[in-house]
Amino acid sequence: MRKIGKLLVVMAILLVSFSQLVMANDTYEPPELFKGEIVEIVSDENVDKETSGGIYSQRIQVARVELLNKGRKGEVIEITNYIDEIMAYTIEINPGDDVYIFFEKDENGNEIAAHIHEFRRDKDIYFLIGLFVVLMIILGGVQGIKSLVTLALTIVGIYYMLMGIVGGGNPIFLSIIIAFVITLLTMFLVAGFNFKAVSAIAGTFGGVIIAGIIALIVSNSSNLTGLGNMEAQMLLYSDHPVAFNIHGILFASILLGTLGAVMDVCMSIASAINEVTEANPLLSKMELFKSGMNIGRDVMGTMVNTLILAYVGTSVFLILIFMVNNIPMVDIINMDLVSTEIVRALAGTIGLICAIPITAFVSAILEKKSVGY
Repeated sequence: MRKIGKLLVVMAILLVSFSQLVMANDTYEPPELFKGEIVEIVSDENVDKETSGGIYSQRIQVARVELLNKGRKGEVIEITNYIDEIMAYTIEINPGDDVYIFFEKDENGNEIAAHIHEFRRDKDIYFLIGLFVVLMIILGGVQGIKSLVTLALTIVGIYYMLMGIVGGGNPIFLSIIIAFVITLLTMFLVAGFNFKAVSAIAGTFGGVIIAGIIALIVSNSSNLTGLGNMEAQMLLYSDHPVAFNIHGILFASILLGTLGAVMDVCMSIASAINEVTEANPLLSKMELFKSGMNIGRDVMGTMVNTLILAYVGTSVFLILIFMVNNIPMVDIINMDLVSTEIVRALAGTIGLICAIPITAFVSAILEKKSVGY
């Protein structure tokens, strides 16, 4: 445990050092948000609006909202909510809804109108987080606590990586370093300081790097820009003072998207070979390697599906758009957005597959060395 403590201190220092990469200036000051509850709907009517594109109907809701923030708790204000039929996403309020509101102010800072910002969804999210943590501790015990610690450190690492990118850091360099740190922390905390963890680390890092290299080569040869989705385009054309390396960010996303599945497979193989060695120390390196490969093949089938389904699951709406519009396959597969997702999924899967023999090979050598014959 002392070794684990020292490792955590070192990793924390490394993660904090990444914060020094953040040099960007904030260009957006968010409005102050207030919690509120819809008490009643005073009026709800449709009004026809005439525009250059024709007449469309706008729904106008006037509601009474009770503020819940300390200092203004119990104060009831009136708010007007506009719902446009031409907008796909609108906020339709009902009595009892919890919302966030903000006040529009004049040049002197006086409040002149209140507007609904969003529904209050964070309280439900906090409840799920609390339920997740409690179940991990109750059902997972010490191992569950270790998993929570590694998850927290992973989130911190990703945060600093993203802040480093915002500050102008190289996404490829940052993602590789963070992936390495996350892998070390996870494996050593979960498995301890032993050959099993070292084998899993070697396999994980090898598989992830292979996935990244393949993604870079294929994306260059197929002229992928990484600008196939709206978010990337918004990032590229934002008024941020630092120019973003979109291609490097694409590499970082592939690296992180592959990391979790590869770690899972590598730890399964390394742990299994460790158990086999302890059960029968007389097995040769080749026999241990073959055992690891057999285990890896079984795990590979489900994990490959996991990766592919994860990518497909995030693209269901896009796939449905293609289907309802009868877009030909040749057009679909050559779209920058679709090609990028295919490369992302297949590169990650190839990295996972390559991680299996790497882990089995390293684990067979190290475990055989540990028994001394």
